[in-house]
Amino acid sequence: MREAGDVCYADVQKDGMGMVEYLRKEDMEYALRKLDDTKFRSHEGETSYIHVYPERSTSYGYSRSRSGSRGRDSPYQSRGSPHYFSPLRPY
Repeated sequence: MREAGDVCYADVQKDGMGMVEYLRKEDMEYALRKLDDTKFRSHEGETSYIHVYPERSTSYGYSRSRSGSRGRDSPYQSRGSPHYFSPLRPY
């Protein structure tokens, strides 16, 4: 995912679904165009094909400012400027 641009946050959950957050909207858009249905290799050496798509939100759907409105322990707490991200799912 780093090949698409500057990643400021990434998380993969036990079910294999994850999220990548980019500093710039252009990097996220590049990831959506170029990395969907590509082979992904984890730092542990596991490989799978991934599906990359924009997060759906009530706004335009491409950007989101992290507001801290989620739980206190959430990684989405406010850190300042807006960030752009693409959730991903393994096939």
